[in-house]
Amino acid sequence: MADIKVLEKSVWSKIAAGEVVEKPASIVKELVENSIDAGAKNIVIEIIEGGTKLISVTDDGCGIKADQIETAFLPHATSKLLTIEDLSTLKSMGFRGEALASIAAVSKVELISKTKDSEIGSKIILEGGEKLDFTEIASNTGTKISVTSLFYNTPARAKFLRKTKTEENDITNYVEKLMLSHCNINFKYIVDSKIIYNTTNCDLLDIIYTIYGSEISSNMIEVNYQKGDYKISGYISSPVVAKSNRTYQSLFVNNRYCLNTTISASIANAYDTFLMKGKFPVYVLFLNMPTDSLDVNVHPNKLEVKFENQQQIYMLFNNAVFEALSRQTHIKDGLAFNHVEDTQSQITTPKEQVENDTLANLKTGGISFESQQAYENTFKDFWENKQDNNLKFSQSFVPLEVAIEKDTPLQDFKEDKNFKPLNEQAEQIKYESLFSPQRIIVGVAFETYIIVQEGDNLYFIDQHAAHERQLFDKFMEQAENNDIEVQQLLLPYILRVNDREYSFLEDNTAILKSYGFDMSSFGHNTFKINSIPMLLNDINLKDFFDEILHNLDGLIKKPHEILRHEFATMGCKAAIKAGYKLSEKEINILLDTLKNQKTTLLCPHGRPIVVTFDKKQLEKMFKRIV
Repeated sequence: MADIKVLEKSVWSKIAAGEVVEKPASIVKELVENSIDAGAKNIVIEIIEGGTKLISVTDDGCGIKADQIETAFLPHATSKLLTIEDLSTLKSMGFRGEALASIAAVSKVELISKTKDSEIGSKIILEGGEKLDFTEIASNTGTKISVTSLFYNTPARAKFLRKTKTEENDITNYVEKLMLSHCNINFKYIVDSKIIYNTTNCDLLDIIYTIYGSEISSNMIEVNYQKGDYKISGYISSPVVAKSNRTYQSLFVNNRYCLNTTISASIANAYDTFLMKGKFPVYVLFLNMPTDSLDVNVHPNKLEVKFENQQQIYMLFNNAVFEALSRQTHIKDGLAFNHVEDTQSQITTPKEQVENDTLANLKTGGISFESQQAYENTFKDFWENKQDNNLKFSQSFVPLEVAIEKDTPLQDFKEDKNFKPLNEQAEQIKYESLFSPQRIIVGVAFETYIIVQEGDNLYFIDQHAAHERQLFDKFMEQAENNDIEVQQLLLPYILRVNDREYSFLEDNTAILKSYGFDMSSFGHNTFKINSIPMLLNDINLKDFFDEILHNLDGLIKKPHEILRHEFATMGCKAAIKAGYKLSEKEINILLDTLKNQKTTLLCPHGRPIVVTFDKKQLEKMFKRIV
């Protein structure tokens, strides 16, 4: 074995720099965060050739005292904390004291800085971490730092730099996050001498418009939800502007841009019945919470955070998003809806790059049914006897009382052990009536779309989507009331698992039993399933439990969320189909039920139920008015 030696500074400084300076965007992040911590109100960011030739950040912050500038470039030198205990009350963006030392170690750096109390500024020049010059210079209050020749002394790192445009796109993406999270700061962003962004006195919706355009900004829903010391605010998109990837999603925890799979799963689950499969919402959301309940010191890039209680954070976001979505009618404006659908694939972020999204489509909820006999009685005549005008629609069209938490006292969030997702509670939200008694049934287009005129509005109702939603809501209501019919298996199903899987299923046995799965321990790492929900009498138990065990943490897709998906599929199969000719009486029963609908006007898979045109829109189309 070779002798153990202490590495030379020239070696260990470059190794340490690799933890912080992964790419040009990492440098921009560290420098701008320093500017924000310095109290800057105006920040100018300039890059050339994707940051490989130049990265320059200029601010009007407090500046650095002349006698502290050299110290600022030493490893682990910081003004933002002194003890490990300070991490629990940390409010600054930076805190490790590694950024400037790491950047200087792999580039050429020039820094000019002046404090408000100083008559003249100071300039330092470093190359590879070594000071070359330190002089006085006339300057404004604040700091300007320029980084050139990135990785000039570490060719092994330089060869892994990506295409200039790719590096530029990463920086642009981060600058956009800064703009969204710090609307109170004026940002000017310059790329290859061209101004890309220049924000002044903007609010959040203005920034969303600047980055994503009018189609998205005009279809955002405000979120404002608080429980104890935890507050969620910002905007989420209407389902009409759903995207095909997650690159339009921004999460900020105490104004720090973060990535967190728990929150991502929670938001996706809240959107489950509002979006079609394979679509993702746009959102810009902020979580403000006590600093002693999270850990930001998880990874050198500071993009990850760890929460003291992830399950409660999951429910908090689920409730906030579900509430905001549920308060919308989701009646689609025909012209606006079509325009968004036609153009959304063309709307791209300035970085012109869509990264691969490998995260699964996430779902939540739980439903059930009455009995197999009731199920058959409800739909048999409808499927087999199309001429039966005495069909009792009222027996099957029972809308769900959607749970929305109201007037919840602002108690200590951590101590609220009964805190549950909104869709597991029992209060109501009601939409206004969609149709008055004076409605006129114009007809049915393509034996699928019921056309109704009311006042100056024309409504198109998808009969299959409307019926599917109502059946699904009925199943949900019965599940909420624990009114579930089960079917005994002729032969018990034996499920063998490993130690970890066994513990997970054991923890969730009560949930599965509440939905009709009678399961019990049957020896070492083995369960016996004696009964299943009757509505799912053709379920493939192996596939079902494989899906449950695919997510052992219980946050990404819970057992009741998977069950909910199964019941949604059954509702789709049972609903009247496109092409089925309804009688006038059946149409009126369907519309009367839809009028009092208490849940979202989207089918369980996210398709719209109602699309509307108003008289003025039609008159414009026919050039009757301008």
